Amino acid sequence: MKIAIIDDEKPARSELKYLVGLYEEEAEFTEISSGEEALEVLKKENFDLLLIDMNLGDISGSALAYMARKKMPESEIVFATALSTYAEKAFEVEALYYLLKPFSGEKVKQMLERYHVKKDKKEEEEEEEPKRKSFQKIPVTLEKKTLMVDLSEVIYIESQNRVCVIHTKNGDFEDHNTLNYYEERLKDKGFFRIQKSYIVNLRYVSEIAPWFHGTYSVKLTGLKDVVLPVSRKIIKELREELCI
Repeated sequence: MKIAIIDDEKPARSELKYLVGLYEEEAEFTEISSGEEALEVLKKENFDLLLIDMNLGDISGSALAYMARKKMPESEIVFATALSTYAEKAFEVEALYYLLKPFSGEKVKQMLERYHVKKDKKEEEEEEEPKRKSFQKIPVTLEKKTLMVDLSEVIYIESQNRVCVIHTKNGDFEDHNTLNYYEERLKDKGFFRIQKSYIVNLRYVSEIAPWFHGTYSVKLTGLKDVVLPVSRKIIKELREELCI
């Protein structure tokens, strides 16, 4: 774990290094005494954690944090200051924590715990992402067989007579899972439930138009004769999903 402590006061740097070192025995520290020096160091090195004093004398800590965020978007930033009036600046650069001087060992410990929780969560998400991306099929039961249907082939799914009909580019399939099951299964995969009986693949939505009694409808690419109703309650959300 590489940590940069950026503070124009050596006692403050030493104290922070000591407190962090109590919990991070293998941490590699770089002490930086000014904003100008920090800019030079940050050009050459990347850090996991930046502990930045808000009053560096030559450059404000918030300005340095903005520049550091652009160069090292994955790094975590912690502001260290004697004043609590900079909380808004911390929010603007998505700072991990806000340490007030004089430093408290308990607060430093909390800051590091938050760092590791966030880091562990990010690593778990990165591990899961390839699995999510690779799973681009849904199982459909057909008689005694299970077919794996490509999501890119699915145009829309409708609930019909207690079964779901999956309409694809290569034909229609009936399945006994509920529409709620498919809504949960396909969330974050480009599908959207437009009404209680329909889920559409947003990639195939070609038109949204006014319909009866103040409602709306959608048309889908490749199905010129199909017009599906859109619930009035979710038309705004649908527009947001389609960025219109």
